[in-house]
Amino acid sequence: MTTVEDVAERIAARDIEVTIVDTDVHPLPVSADVLKSYAPAEWKDKLWPTANAVSPVPHFYDTPDSYKTNSLRVDAGPPGGGVAGSDPDFAAKQLLVDAGVSIAVLEPMCDAQLPQAEHVLKATHNDWLADVWLGEANWHGRWRGAISVTAQDPDAAAREIERWAGHPYMAEVLMTPQTRGIPFGSPHFDPMYAAAARNGLPVATHLMGQTPFELIPIYPVGNPAHWHDFFASWPLLYVSHLMSLVFDGAFDRHPDLRVVFVEGGFTWALPAMWRMDRIWEHRKADLPHVRRKPSDYVREHVRFTTQPLEEVNLGEYREYLEMMDLGDNIMFSTDYPHWSYDSPDWAIRRFPADQRERIMRGNATALYGLPSTVKALPAERPGAGDVAV
Repeated sequence: MTTVEDVAERIAARDIEVTIVDTDVHPLPVSADVLKSYAPAEWKDKLWPTANAVSPVPHFYDTPDSYKTNSLRVDAGPPGGGVAGSDPDFAAKQLLVDAGVSIAVLEPMCDAQLPQAEHVLKATHNDWLADVWLGEANWHGRWRGAISVTAQDPDAAAREIERWAGHPYMAEVLMTPQTRGIPFGSPHFDPMYAAAARNGLPVATHLMGQTPFELIPIYPVGNPAHWHDFFASWPLLYVSHLMSLVFDGAFDRHPDLRVVFVEGGFTWALPAMWRMDRIWEHRKADLPHVRRKPSDYVREHVRFTTQPLEEVNLGEYREYLEMMDLGDNIMFSTDYPHWSYDSPDWAIRRFPADQRERIMRGNATALYGLPSTVKALPAERPGAGDVAV
């Protein structure tokens, strides 16, 4: 319950400089019943607890330890009970106060097997996110939301984008890359891309790892046997979508479109760009609609989030990042509250000094149109969370 003292304290909160933007945070509902309360009446018993949707709490398959923790940090469960990532105030303490994140982009993870069911499920998540995380709990303005849409029905996705485009804290559109064999560059997605670009919203994509097994991407050699096979190979899916976006002309059809590849790392991007440039140089006659070098399209239109960062020799890693020269295209992310969390203090030391400010703050601030200052939380000390760049 909010008291008069709480309101007074919030009004008096000082402004602090934005120093870290986290572009991959996963909020979870307290329970399926909470989500059901936002669903249309005719869908309440169709979507939960089984049928066309998955459980709102992620259970990665074939990994015993993940079933115990739901692949979440064991210290991230709210003191009052519930799963990690379900309490905005406790998440604010851990991520905003303790870890020093200034602004966090919230990306709910939900998926369904049938187009209409997925649209309803994602619309329900949007209503829940706006109410629970972007409402009173966002008095400080430091939570930013993603508009979840179904890639299976781009027209429905476009309508959902228009429904939320005017919300002051919705910062991007979120789709799954599990598109049942349709690559991102296909005109199939044009209604969704047009709506996002028209409203100045980037389109982010994040693998929904808790999907039914039949929605897990199948590799040429068959299904992955374990969750860690699946997790480690996400970039393979992203490479295919990236090449399609360029070679199939999505960025020419939608010059204002921006795409964000989330939680797939980014070190794979340079070899993919090299290969695309070489193909383009030798096969231009086959690609008349690709008017520039593919790498130029990537640098202008595509962003990558950092998590999971590789744990390799630091000197060699920094040299590779310098060679990549993608400092304007990389945005920091933690993956809170999952076990694979990358802390800001650890991550920043892996980046070349001249890229740190852009990666930790600048690129995301520019892409999402974020403010330069935000309200401090009561527990934050002056200077707390500042990261030297």
